[in-house]
Amino acid sequence: MKCIRCENEMKKVNLLTFGGFQIESETKSIFETPETSGVEVFVCNKCGHIELKAKDFRKF
Repeated sequence: MKCIRCENEMKKVNLLTFGGFQIESETKSIFETPETSGVEVFVCNKCGHIELKAKDFRKF
């Protein structure tokens, strides 16, 4: 993945959290199950820019 700021190649890294890190879609009612996805994290070692990317982005 190329950095959008400086076009340097970004490196995939781990985001350390307690209990995991994921995103979920908004729901219209409490009876609807939200879509969820894990998150991939990339960092540019030239300018420090960080990108987050949904692993299962096609669900949304």
